[in-house]
Amino acid sequence: FSSVLGREIPPIVAIMALALPIPSDMPKWWLEDLKKQPKSTTSATCEVRIMGTDEVMTLPVKQSTTVFEVKSFVAMKLGIDPGSLIMVMKGGCSWRVQADCEEVARKVFLKGIKSFTRAKHKWPNPIAIIGTGHAGLRQAMWFLKHKEYNFVVYDRKAQVGGTSWLDQANTTSKLQTELGTYHLQYDEDNPVPKNMSTWPSTEELVKHFQEVAEEYGIMPYTKMCTNVQEMVIKSGTRQEQAAEMSASGQNWSTQTYTLTLEPTDGTGDGRGDNIGATGEPCFKVDHSAVIMYPGNLTLPKHYEIKGEENFQGPISYAIMNDFDYNETTGKRIGILGHGAFAVENLRTCLEYSSKQVYMICRRKNLSCPRVVSWFINQSVNPLSGPLTMRSMMPAYNLIGFDPWSYYAVHANEKRTTVTITQKSRFGIGDVYFLAVSMGICEVIEDEIKRVSTSSIHLESGRRVEVDVILKLYGFNGNFDVDRLMNVKSMSGFWVDEDFRRYLIAEPIGVNATNFGGTSFSPGVRVWVDYVAHFLWYPKDWAYLRDCGLLPKHSAEEEIDRPAYVIDARHGTQTSMAIGSTTPAIGESQMNLNFVKRQKQLECHPTRKFLQECSEEWMAYGQKFKVLGAPRECPPYPYTLKIVEELLAANEEEAALKAARG
Repeated sequence: FSSVLGREIPPIVAIMALALPIPSDMPKWWLEDLKKQPKSTTSATCEVRIMGTDEVMTLPVKQSTTVFEVKSFVAMKLGIDPGSLIMVMKGGCSWRVQADCEEVARKVFLKGIKSFTRAKHKWPNPIAIIGTGHAGLRQAMWFLKHKEYNFVVYDRKAQVGGTSWLDQANTTSKLQTELGTYHLQYDEDNPVPKNMSTWPSTEELVKHFQEVAEEYGIMPYTKMCTNVQEMVIKSGTRQEQAAEMSASGQNWSTQTYTLTLEPTDGTGDGRGDNIGATGEPCFKVDHSAVIMYPGNLTLPKHYEIKGEENFQGPISYAIMNDFDYNETTGKRIGILGHGAFAVENLRTCLEYSSKQVYMICRRKNLSCPRVVSWFINQSVNPLSGPLTMRSMMPAYNLIGFDPWSYYAVHANEKRTTVTITQKSRFGIGDVYFLAVSMGICEVIEDEIKRVSTSSIHLESGRRVEVDVILKLYGFNGNFDVDRLMNVKSMSGFWVDEDFRRYLIAEPIGVNATNFGGTSFSPGVRVWVDYVAHFLWYPKDWAYLRDCGLLPKHSAEEEIDRPAYVIDARHGTQTSMAIGSTTPAIGESQMNLNFVKRQKQLECHPTRKFLQECSEEWMAYGQKFKVLGAPRECPPYPYTLKIVEELLAANEEEAALKAARG
């Protein structure tokens, strides 16, 4: 790769291959030229200097690369018409304009632009960011890093941190994934945290968010204790909009987003009317764009079981601190569900010294051991489905479950291709596997028939005696989010094909054949880039909007699913559409997998991480034995040899893929 103004760019041939489909208005000679015999593929470089400046771009080209191709590449990067560019070469003491059809000279001068740096659009009103959770704060950091200061961040809370850690988490909650790929300053240019544990607690993470927000200068841009009550979109009539676009040459018309802001006391959790409003007068502020990160889904899926009213113990959905886990100490717990939240609650109940836990579900979801999460997150080349399944087997063999038989796993007969599709994200951690192996947790696949005073009665006829029931069937989105953002349908991550309204919560479920991450921060690094790019370079939006590749999603009221709640497939398709139509974004993100590995291994070297996993395993094993687990604590199922074999297999997969081209 050659350097372009300090950045890495791929060869021009690859860039052209990633560009938009060839428009019909391309020069006839160029289109016909493509059909002729192959031209020279000898590699060369072309030094392009802007006339009258010191700015130089060195491009890797082929001997046969034409002036038109170079002009098209520059125009594509800057979002301008290639016809506005003139390429000049010097021969001896004379200058000559090169024709589009000529092979580009090795050194040329470019007229028609003043800089290779693309000019950003300037908005008349601030950009609004709603939410000071991980994603909202990260968006603010991205803006500040790129010298975008025209924004403000709103949150109804008095403290940064977001719904996940301020409301949903409890005192024993820990990060399920690893610190290396979950920290606020995750970026190719920022250092990793040095003063936090591998799986930070709620207290550590809330402190981390506050410290980073202060260190990176975010707090002066925040408006805490401020609830965004309503958004009104102000725009001209269709005729006025058409006239404006015609006059300006833009593919979008001016709109203003007026937010009604409500003062709060910082205590509300956002459920229904629980805003924490102070009663002080609301006020209105105009914004040029609105970005909303509503956080995790917070409304539990309600399901009434026959006979609940007869049960003599607590029944809870265990969300938003609605349940006191001290009530599980020494008790038999019935956890209804087998998703990520259910797996996390298993750990929480055992932290509070429950006597026995029964996880009752219609079908099991895949859970992810700690080593497998680390393995995926340190990869440069995503793991194939078969390798992902292979990496899980030491843990599943320990408990006698066959994950290949799970509903989520779709494989061919030889198991050489695998797609994993499940509605729940992976529950990540080792406690699930240890608790099942020691017998302090039993997983029961069955339908619930009814509940009596102290038992859960199953369709199979079995009666499970419990003292506490936790109904953990997953979560629904909040339709208030759709209403606030005026959503009719989602187009990718944007509302109603409006690039100035960006709305994203983490896509639900799993739908993949390759696995490159289980953590949040790498994805957020990409999300904040997406929205910023189109706000800075609005002309690029038309290419993405009109490409026909962006997935759509409207509200599904019959299953309590708002439009903004998208699944993993929708998220993947959106990223693919952006990458195929917006080369500048692809260029800025091309090395992120290397960044991911570097940060993961800097925080968690292989031997150290494996030792920490083993030590945690043994500590929980001792605790479970004290609690009365009927079986002994087994050795940790992952050894250094197993991990090294998995790492080698991933490298071998990458080599084979590269050899196939």
